[in-house]
Amino acid sequence: MIKYLSCLFLILFLIGVADGQNYNEFFSKKQQAAEQQPNRAAQYILGSGDVLLVTVNLWGHVLKPGIYSVPSSYTLIDLISSAGGPLSTARLNDVRIVRKNQEVLKVDIEKFLKTGDESSLPPLQPGDTIIVSGSIQDVFTKLVAIFRDLAIIVNVFVLAARVNY
Repeated sequence: MIKYLSCLFLILFLIGVADGQNYNEFFSKKQQAAEQQPNRAAQYILGSGDVLLVTVNLWGHVLKPGIYSVPSSYTLIDLISSAGGPLSTARLNDVRIVRKNQEVLKVDIEKFLKTGDESSLPPLQPGDTIIVSGSIQDVFTKLVAIFRDLAIIVNVFVLAARVNY
């Protein structure tokens, strides 16, 4: 019985260490980004060449989510492109823009890509938070990964039980 508990604690420890590394990596990157950003009391920043910059947050299924100071003339497409583009799991027909006044806009980027109609893309405003949500495929992949990890743990216990016989 003690062997089973030792194996279980070892597995849980290894899973915890892996998750802790991701957790620590996430917060160290967030801290580095905060240190690189100047103290932003103003909503607009004047960039090089007297370009007016707007600071926005980009979350979700893009290659490099984060805080971006982009020219005020940038569109949502320009912003997502600056972040390395959408991931394959991104659901581009359901991009949300959360404004400072708590207004939430739903943007269908797929429609824009089909029609080229820029009027379907709202202009970016200071303090906007853009959320690129994930597809159902991403949720399914995460569920499969959880079941895979559970199967590995059960397999360890089964193999440990066979060793004792």
